Amino acid sequence: MEEYSNIHHKRIPVTIITGFLGAGKTTFLNNVLKKYPKTRFAIIENEFGELGIDGEMLSNDNIPLYELVNGCICCTLNTDFYRALQNIIDNYQDIDHLLVETTGIADPMHVIDLFFSNEQIRNGFIVNSVICLTDSTLLEENLNMQPEARKQIALSDIVLLNKMDMLMGNDTQHLKNRVFDINPMADVIETSHAQTNGTPLLNTEAYSFPHIEKTTLSYQNLNISLQNLAKDKEQLNGHHQHDIHAEGFVFDECFDQELFNIWISSYIYFNQNSLFRVKGILNFKNSKKRYIFQAVKGSCIFEQGSEWQENESRFSKIVFIGKHLNRKQLEQNLSKLFINQNTVATL
Repeated sequence: MEEYSNIHHKRIPVTIITGFLGAGKTTFLNNVLKKYPKTRFAIIENEFGELGIDGEMLSNDNIPLYELVNGCICCTLNTDFYRALQNIIDNYQDIDHLLVETTGIADPMHVIDLFFSNEQIRNGFIVNSVICLTDSTLLEENLNMQPEARKQIALSDIVLLNKMDMLMGNDTQHLKNRVFDINPMADVIETSHAQTNGTPLLNTEAYSFPHIEKTTLSYQNLNISLQNLAKDKEQLNGHHQHDIHAEGFVFDECFDQELFNIWISSYIYFNQNSLFRVKGILNFKNSKKRYIFQAVKGSCIFEQGSEWQENESRFSKIVFIGKHLNRKQLEQNLSKLFINQNTVATL
């Protein structure tokens, strides 16, 4: 088995484990500890009344464990959670990876945002990925009735359809459609007993710019008909739970860099409570390189990517994931940022 190593990382990578009540988060966490026996973990646990982590394993491996029991992790970020992170930075320089398990009702956005918005925390940690556990037998019900469940999926990089062994019927594709309708760039994996087998977990680097570029490009190849199928099924069943969804755009023309920076900064600031993630590949005039960017809550980060090839057709591609996105308005606003006006193609 290939073991995970953090030798080349100056900052401690963080995997955030989310998912609605009873989805199997703690079982999954135990499985990760067993899968990577040589990795030096730290754990922040926030599931009320359900520690459930293998105590013998923690004792034998001397794994630092922080239990946040004074409230939901997303409501105690400036107190218990922050102090736990600071303690890890100050006292555990040999930690390879931090695992954060949120409560079933937590909003992962606030947890993710701390690792971007707080400079001291950002210098000590880097988000690896957000993994969402779902109970396949209850996923349809939870998505229709619980806004937290939809938001957890929207913010996740990997979604585990857990308890597949208990699922009656052959509705697997429909469940995947429901997930893709909310977050079309998530990796969706079927599992039972929270086992992930050979799926990479700790080296995904989902917030790195190479990964952002890769997933943004892959959005073009999605089978959109699957999303439409999911919508059709919901409409037939009388459900209208499409408050959280994705909108993607591709443009043939280049952007004015200054105008785009001003607009995107303003847009994510005023919509930070409803805009969950933005990923993009941008073509700016007079730039030999493509720009890769991502936005999380109120933070927007740019980085230069690879050079445009001489005979390559340049493009810009942007994907928004959020609540009540107005596609027409987004299209109109983005079209005003071109160097020269041009027709917008849609994904």
